[in-house]
Amino acid sequence: MKFDEFLFSHLGEMGRYQKVQFLLVTIPTMLCALHAFSWTFAAHNTPYRCALPTETDSRTANYWTTSKLIDENLEDCWNTKTKTKVNESDRGQPDVKCNYVKCSIGNDTCTGYVFDHSQMSLTAQEKWDIVCDRHYLKAVVQAGYYAGQMAGSIVFGILGDKIGRKKVFFIAIILQMIAGMMQSIVPVWWMYVIFRAATGFAHPGIFVIAVIIGMELVGPSYRKLAGVISGIFYALGQVILGGAAYYITDFQWLHVVISAPGVIFLTYWWLVPESARWLVSLQRWDEADKVLQKAAKMNGVTLPDKWWEQLDQDQGAKKDGTTKKYSTMDLIATPKMRRRTLAVFFLWPVVSMIYYGFGMKPDVLGGDLYVSFIMGALIEMPALVIVYLLIDRIGRRPVLAGGFAIPGIVLLANIFLPELNQWMSIAQLMIVKGSITAVYASIYTFTPEIFPTVVRNTAMGYCSTIARVGAISASFISMWIVEKFGKIAMLIPFSVLALSACLVTWFFLPRNDEQAFTGNDSRDRGNSR
Repeated sequence: MKFDEFLFSHLGEMGRYQKVQFLLVTIPTMLCALHAFSWTFAAHNTPYRCALPTETDSRTANYWTTSKLIDENLEDCWNTKTKTKVNESDRGQPDVKCNYVKCSIGNDTCTGYVFDHSQMSLTAQEKWDIVCDRHYLKAVVQAGYYAGQMAGSIVFGILGDKIGRKKVFFIAIILQMIAGMMQSIVPVWWMYVIFRAATGFAHPGIFVIAVIIGMELVGPSYRKLAGVISGIFYALGQVILGGAAYYITDFQWLHVVISAPGVIFLTYWWLVPESARWLVSLQRWDEADKVLQKAAKMNGVTLPDKWWEQLDQDQGAKKDGTTKKYSTMDLIATPKMRRRTLAVFFLWPVVSMIYYGFGMKPDVLGGDLYVSFIMGALIEMPALVIVYLLIDRIGRRPVLAGGFAIPGIVLLANIFLPELNQWMSIAQLMIVKGSITAVYASIYTFTPEIFPTVVRNTAMGYCSTIARVGAISASFISMWIVEKFGKIAMLIPFSVLALSACLVTWFFLPRNDEQAFTGNDSRDRGNSR
């Protein structure tokens, strides 16, 4: 008997024990969202200007000063109601605000800067003067997070199989908590990048391991639902971050507040057991028995004595006693495999780029930063539910292709439409975020299904790693290039890539009626087309 058959025939697919444990391990995934997008607010694009010779303390200087000393520092003035430019002589009138030259006064480079504190009392941009020719550092910091996440995916993936899911889970929680706290006190920007990368490194150790533990607990018919619930908690973490950032206007305190809950989850050491499936894979029967007996008691069932004696032995050996080994080259061994591999290697970075790009720059289409971020996160929840309801009814490929096509069309339309009001802009953002969230959920389901079992983990590992390349690219586009060239520098490449991904999905990935890879016979079926 297979372990799956034994486990779910005795414990059930979703008993009380599975529900409690799944909820416990899924809640901490909110921490990952809090840290992943915290830089969106810590690096808030605060208006700034050159400090005047008389302004010795930029922290107390008034950004909107009306002193005549700044006449030569004016760039343009506009009426906030009519959205039209006015003469500089009208700058003292109600509803009139002025832009100031940011990086120089006359022919002299600024020696200091004064920031607008109307929204944020202190940002990383102000603390380390991430302005003018140093603006690229915004992108470097966030790229560091995704680089850490890429490394963490590899390291924690290996450790999870070597030392166990539970230990990795807690190592990651402790690392994320400490690194998050350190971001609030480091004195220089490069140290901040190091701890930001460490936080990203911990991300897969929490999120991916939590999903693995959850998936190993529940039966096959509940695994898609489990994936949806994990995504909803991640979106909820974003909503909490948006609300916290609105009220906590000092980025250092924001890091403290989002890192402190990690202490609560340390109590899980006594609440969450090791994965029974992992223990069984190592034939640690006594430990596995303790875990499953506890589960059986909570579910109101009993397990047979020495139940492990009913399990099948390893089925991976050939008749001659040897085991065939598979490698990365099997991903491109046949025309069909090459076509599918290259297709998903393109799709994963694109979905990651668009998703994280709009997470880092939610107000790029217009609208308030906080409202846009929260609404963009909220729409992810119904999007995940819709995917769950539709993906088996209309198929993976239509959901994926449609999910790419919709944001591509919306972003192209935004380029040519006249300036929209805040709520129209936010509505466009919600359409884009909802669609690309649907793609993310679908591609996690679709990708494993189109590869044979023997190379499935390898394919998923490469896809997850390549996806981080898309996130790193999004950091530089949304946090640096957009500031230099405007929103068109983000909308054009994102829309072109989204529409290209739609075409790749439709023409290079299999239809619903085409047989998916489920076993080890990849060579024969790979040559069929």
